[in-house]
Amino acid sequence: MNHLRWKIVAFLVAPMTFVMTLDRAAMAVAAPTIQSELGLSIVQMSMILTVYFWTYSIGQVPAGRAAERFGSRKVLFGTSVLWSLMMIVTPIGKSFAWLFGCRLLLGGAQSADWSSGIVALKRWFPHSERAKGNAILLAGLYLGPIVSAPLTAWIMLRFGWHAAFYGFGALGLVLGAIWWLGYRDTPQAHPLITKAEADHIAAGQLPENPQVKGEFLKCLKLPRFWVFGVQYFLLVLIQSFYTTWLPTYLMRARGLSLKAVGVYASLPWVAVFVAVFVAGVLCDRLLRITGSIYWARTPVAIAGFIASALALIAASRAQTIVAVMALLCISFGAVGFVQVVVWSTTQDLGRAYTGVMSGWTNVWGALSNVAGPMTVAFAVKITHSWESGMVVIGTAAAGGALLWLFVHPERPLQVGTPTTTTPAGSVLPAQREAPGKTDADLF
Repeated sequence: MNHLRWKIVAFLVAPMTFVMTLDRAAMAVAAPTIQSELGLSIVQMSMILTVYFWTYSIGQVPAGRAAERFGSRKVLFGTSVLWSLMMIVTPIGKSFAWLFGCRLLLGGAQSADWSSGIVALKRWFPHSERAKGNAILLAGLYLGPIVSAPLTAWIMLRFGWHAAFYGFGALGLVLGAIWWLGYRDTPQAHPLITKAEADHIAAGQLPENPQVKGEFLKCLKLPRFWVFGVQYFLLVLIQSFYTTWLPTYLMRARGLSLKAVGVYASLPWVAVFVAVFVAGVLCDRLLRITGSIYWARTPVAIAGFIASALALIAASRAQTIVAVMALLCISFGAVGFVQVVVWSTTQDLGRAYTGVMSGWTNVWGALSNVAGPMTVAFAVKITHSWESGMVVIGTAAAGGALLWLFVHPERPLQVGTPTTTTPAGSVLPAQREAPGKTDADLF
């Protein structure tokens, strides 16, 4: 059987997400140089850095809806051209207003990347393989922090900060063109796919009802819709520690040199990069063995939440740097397991509205990326202890394990959508459609 679907995610979808992370990180690495060169105040620089995340958050749900309605091919191509052009023109201006505007548009354009990728995976992968597909997409996301800082720094040292923006922007334009040429919104429309692979993908799709205008807004009244968003908020509390405070923690709390931090701070990212592949294989295997969406998702998410929280708390109290780094790697690796489950469940719950469901989930993640670092900062300031900050977010995140008892990934949110599960959550042997159960049956 042809394996075009794996080539699509590995060489088209994941690289687009990877270049997005390069673009996002470039300003953070170059910020001190830009601030000094242009004479910007610390307040102005902070506004330039943070406006990206506000427009990125606001654009999530509309971008997801656009991916569903117009297809990932058009949406991701158009937005990738826009965000790449914003990278290229950023160094042209020399004022606060120019940089602020470029970052504002960059964040809004990049809000389409993740939801477009999730919709693409849903359409191109049978349900039994989606965890591995999502793992590859997440790998593209987590590879960025491993590569972005050293690559951006190297380019800046050799060619100046302008070159980093020009180079990443040009790379985005090239990948956008390759995306347009190589991707199609449905497997059947792709000129290179075989009939056997197209039939395999179609046979593995979960049943879903056609979209009805305004129907998904009804989900705002459903408890599981909010439960799913809150559990992701709690998960990203831990992840935000690694994206913001890890280098500072290793230097100030553990006494490492800047040179040592460059090595040690990358280890948890390597751990989560490897973990998502393991999680993808595990979840798909559990689905085949148990025949149950519930048992292939919920236990993995609960175990991941608990392991991540406990390891982070233990790391804050460990005495040796070897123990600290081992526990931090376990903690972030466990986050990777939950991430694979979360985005597979987004497709399970959302079905025809996967794009909007993805955007909704990412909004909660963006909010947590603000709340998490602030929570740690306030805890450290009040107690003068990094341990307290890590314990607070670790304890809060552990609550995500409890929330997963109410997610029920085997029961789609779309009212009236037939499920492929028995009341206990097991997939029926012949994939017969049973009457759908809604939140009214659960709460």
